[in-house]
Amino acid sequence: MILKLVHSCATALVKILPVVFAGWYCIVWLVCSIGYYQLRTKFTQYYTSKSSRRGSNAPGVSILRPLKGIDPEFEACISSAFEQDYPKFEILLCVDDPADPVIPIVRRVMARYPHIHSQLFIGAEQFGVNPKVNNLIRAYDVAQHDILWVLDSNCWVTPGALGRAVDTFEADPRVQLVHHLPLVVDISGHWGSRLDEMFLSTAHAKFYVAINTVAVAPCVMGKSNLFRRSQLNKVVPLGIRSFAKFIAEDQQIGDGLWQAGGRHAMNCDAAIQPVGNTSFEDYFFRRMRWLRVRKHIVLAATLVEPLTECFLCGIVGATAFRLLVGINWNVFFAVHVLLWALGDFWIYSNLHRQGNVEIAHPPGTSQPGTKKSSPTPYFALPKQISGPKDIATWIVSWFAREAMALPIWINAMGGTQVEWRNRLYYIKQDATAVEIKKTGKI
Repeated sequence: MILKLVHSCATALVKILPVVFAGWYCIVWLVCSIGYYQLRTKFTQYYTSKSSRRGSNAPGVSILRPLKGIDPEFEACISSAFEQDYPKFEILLCVDDPADPVIPIVRRVMARYPHIHSQLFIGAEQFGVNPKVNNLIRAYDVAQHDILWVLDSNCWVTPGALGRAVDTFEADPRVQLVHHLPLVVDISGHWGSRLDEMFLSTAHAKFYVAINTVAVAPCVMGKSNLFRRSQLNKVVPLGIRSFAKFIAEDQQIGDGLWQAGGRHAMNCDAAIQPVGNTSFEDYFFRRMRWLRVRKHIVLAATLVEPLTECFLCGIVGATAFRLLVGINWNVFFAVHVLLWALGDFWIYSNLHRQGNVEIAHPPGTSQPGTKKSSPTPYFALPKQISGPKDIATWIVSWFAREAMALPIWINAMGGTQVEWRNRLYYIKQDATAVEIKKTGKI
């Protein structure tokens, strides 16, 4: 009797699983298609914001920039905040260590823009384990304006980004957080940097944009986020201090605003991060670190993530359709990989054309309508893939990124400790973090 029941269950499972796998495969492709469409139509152009033309009537914005160490093209990235084409903003720069080498560079940049209100805060409050949040607390408290733009120091933004972000806020009163697409540009040719660029320009970009388009759950990466201090303080009375106990404060802030009824929005802009000298090992462990943190925040999404990657998703699809309709497994998988790679190449090429960047040209060139005082840095200019060498490099980088996805995930799921900014942390089940001292004690 028991054997007969087991046999019946196994038979039913064999019939049901291919249908489930085929359904999953179609859903993944649907999400990819949404991402492809949005990236092509929304992130390859820009518009002139209405808010930037309102003069003194424009809402004020306080730009908060946490600093630590000299990142690649640091001065250009920091200067991009001062170059915003917007009538009312201030810049608050925050550094923890009084001996940090960024300080003289920051002072030089501030002196270059005396007409813009800016302030450098040295020294951080110790309110929790997150050094970025600790670094921002003083600026958060004294900021003159309610709209805060937390912009990482290693990111460059186009001059119209602030104005368009304010437009996005004002277009829908439900929007309580505006964030920008994170985009990495490899400036060194090191393999870790290439993999970083490939991940952010393909797999991450399409799913990040698609999830934010369907808006079924919060999905925020903290490179460039704008929110209102008054709204955050309503959600958590301590404001940004409440998130110092988390490593992934960006996702937690977004989740807090979302749970309170607010919504998130993206516009056409990207936060561009130039990356250099990143090793293969650096890439591997950084991806593993954030997966380990994320599994304590969105466990279900993290568990199924390997099934959204090209190779494993292709195996699932090929197996399902072989069992359902008899399609040749090898042919199906080969066509799947080819179409996936072509789709990724298409969105990579579109993103790196930098169509959403307001290109400013060097002084003396004849460019009608150009009003910016500084030329656009080379890493934010259009990047073309042309010739057999470029294409071959892209293909190798793409295959390497895809092949590493599962090993990274397996390593991430097998541990609870992460290293961030030369500190070791233990991630608890509630996603809070505890620093592990050098003695090995928590």
